[in-house]
Amino acid sequence: MFYPKERVTVIQAQVLPPAATTTISSVLPLDRCGWYSLRLCFTAVLAAVLTPFADGIYRFIKGITIRTSRGEVLLNNVPGMALYRMNQILYGKSPYHQEHLAAGGTFTGVLDIPFTFPFLKRKEDTIVDTGRYSNIEIQITTGALAVFAPAAPATCPVTMGLEIERTLSPFAKDGKSKPLALPYITTYPCIATAVTLQYDLESALDLGLFGFFLYNHDVLLIEGAVPFCSPAAGGVDHLAQVTLRDSVRTWIDRVQMESFQKEREDLLSYDQYDGTALPVAATEIPTNMIGLYPYLFVKNGSINEVYATGKKSLIQLSFTLNAAAGTERASLCAFGMRALR
Repeated sequence: MFYPKERVTVIQAQVLPPAATTTISSVLPLDRCGWYSLRLCFTAVLAAVLTPFADGIYRFIKGITIRTSRGEVLLNNVPGMALYRMNQILYGKSPYHQEHLAAGGTFTGVLDIPFTFPFLKRKEDTIVDTGRYSNIEIQITTGALAVFAPAAPATCPVTMGLEIERTLSPFAKDGKSKPLALPYITTYPCIATAVTLQYDLESALDLGLFGFFLYNHDVLLIEGAVPFCSPAAGGVDHLAQVTLRDSVRTWIDRVQMESFQKEREDLLSYDQYDGTALPVAATEIPTNMIGLYPYLFVKNGSINEVYATGKKSLIQLSFTLNAAAGTERASLCAFGMRALR
């Protein structure tokens, strides 16, 4: 059995210098308890700047990687804005944060790193069993201060706190409460849609996918092609259809944008309808949800619904747009599980 969850703070005010990598390992408690999730709480002190990016505190986190002493990778260089989008999809709303203001001040933002997934009936199927490891390492890579505003501030101190949501007791020795697999989250390089409209996904005997989300967005020239960041081009959906096929069969066959919009509406807590028979204008849909296209393979809560990638010589996700690509970009995040070693 599992006791009520415990939330414990293990790091406070960890300084995250710009354009650097911070490694955290020795302070993480490995006491045979299971981890449901990690929560990162960021604080940034921004001076008065012109037109700051509202979500700059998330753009600052270029990539997070989590490795175990067994050589397992739980999080594979996932940027802050990808986790922001993933929090939207898994929990139905954007994570708590204070938007940056031109007047400056102290701003906070929260990100949850899920090791268990709410769409699984047995959440503990992918819980992290800390008793298996002698060390768990977290690497956080940050970007330049230019991600906070078009005219980069001279300084912007950023600190982080780390909380663990875990079980209150070790797992049973008989193995009945043990996880069945490891959680796995990864992102793929940001692509220019004027150059290519496809991704080749990882294939491995130990890898299965629960789902993915594609984000089609514009590019802000001052930032360059920062993954998952800029709003949708023109503030409207430009995706036309998506296909996912492998060397065996086609799993998503030219699925239309409207279907992904329905999936997005089911997963995210907004109502596209205003009480009449007609949907509200596209501009009334929350801006940071336009251009986001989630898809779950797990529809009924069973870990057995996972899309197994093994023995596939090709797994290709392709898509088309209903407008000229221009400067648009696409970003992709996939999440699922890997077999225990």
